[in-house]
Order: sequence, then C-alpha cells, then structure tokens
Amino acid sequence: MIKLLTIDLDGTLLNNKGEINKEDKITLKKFYKSGGIVVLASGRMTDCVSVYSEILGIDTPLIVYNGAMVRLTEKEKRKIIYHNPVPLKYSKFIINYCLENKFLLNFYYNDTLYAVNDPLLKKYVDIYSKQTGAKYFFVDSLENFKNKKPTKLILITDTENENIKRTRDFQYRYFKKLFGKSLNIVKTNPEYLEFMNKGVNKGIALKALAKYYNIKPDEIIAFGDGENDIEMLLYARISVVPVNAKEKVKKIAKIVSDYSNEDAYISKFLKGFLSI
Repeated sequence: MIKLLTIDLDGTLLNNKGEINKEDKITLKKFYKSGGIVVLASGRMTDCVSVYSEILGIDTPLIVYNGAMVRLTEKEKRKIIYHNPVPLKYSKFIINYCLENKFLLNFYYNDTLYAVNDPLLKKYVDIYSKQTGAKYFFVDSLENFKNKKPTKLILITDTENENIKRTRDFQYRYFKKLFGKSLNIVKTNPEYLEFMNKGVNKGIALKALAKYYNIKPDEIIAFGDGENDIEMLLYARISVVPVNAKEKVKKIAKIVSDYSNEDAYISKFLKGFLSI
C-alpha cells in the first residue's frame, strides 16, 4: 500500500512554463483525499515551494533547500523536523570569495534570502527571481552574516563567458577540488552552483520525514528528473522519472515514463498503478 508520494518541482511536477498540469492536480488531490501524503521536494526555499501546495489545494509537508530542511504541514504549523546548515568556516570562505571576485551569492538564513545590493550583479538576481519567484532582501554587505550558519548558499554566474573562470562549470571544478569532501556541492540550473552541508540531500530529508510519519520506503513513490533527486529516488521503493530526466537519473530509476513533465507523466503513472 502506497502511503506517501514525494515529488520534485522543476522538470517533474511543473511543466516548462512553470505550471502544474490540470491532470496532475486532479489525480494528486484524489490521492490526498484518500488519506495519502503528498510531499513537495525542491531546492527552493520554503515560500517558493509552499505556494505550490496552495495551487494543488493540498496541505503538503515540504522538503526544501535540496533537503537541508524539512517542514511539516500547515496544520502542523510548518514545524521544522530536520535542519542541517552549512558550517561557518565554509560559509565564511565562500562569502569572502564571492565578495572579492564579484559573484552573486544567495545567502539563506531563517528562511530569508539575502544578497548584496550590487547593480553589476542585477542580471543574476533577475535570472533567479524569474525562475523561482524568490524575493530578495538586499543588504550593503554580507560581512554581518559571517557568524550565521546559512541553510544553503548559491553562487550564480554565467554558463559561458570570455573569461572561463567566470563560468559556473569552472567554479564547480574549483570548489569540488577545494571542499568536495566537506560540502555537498551540486550544479542545478545552468547558472547555479549550490552549497550545502555534507550529507544533505533529498533522500536523507525524505528518510527523516518518513520516520516522523512512521512510513516505510516500501510505502513511498518518488518522482524526480534531476541529479539532485537521485538519493530521494533511491530511497523510495518505486521511483518514476519522466522521459525528459537526465540520463544519469534514468539509469537509477525503477521506471522511466514514456511521458514528460509536459504531459502530466505523474498522473498517467498513478492512474495506472494506483487506479485513481
């Protein structure tokens, strides 16, 4: 018996316009009304994930910041049951590095997104805001944040640049070599380089949530498309990915759908598997 569905947002539940297909809304609402738990799992911050709970009309627990934080339902007052922030020594280094090299750094603390107010970095702010709907709280400097542990950090830069050192992939290689054994460093959207504490991932977060609700992996179906979904997909007994999933993700999934996130692949699978 399946008791819980855990679902990634971008490339999975959301279509390419950033919307939820009507078919998915109807099917997930039926599962929820039958007593099932629907979990939304994303790299985004709480406010940028909870809005989709409202759109679905479902009171969902949330796995946010790529698994660095787990929050319960609105009914349970969004209580935090898991939080694993970035250690200070690493966040201090990354702050200094981004200030010295003029990179935009998203600093997430107490579910607020902080960044330096620099007109030269506005295009990166616009990229992130448009993609996620996140609202920035701008400050003159991040100096005062060096003694605060961020839930997550994101360095945002170019996919291509005449100066290769300004590209996201160069920064990924640099930081992987520097902190690869101490931090979880992942490439998500083409411009994003995300930093989380070692061991942070959606799978660990799902395990914490499942334990809280006394749900076994055999009672979970996971849906995702990206490399940051892999641990979550591996934890669940059944993992279903869309045809648009990354090749690395398809290789570890139990089921690769013939449909994409544009085609409400979640609903098409659930209708056949759970007869809803």
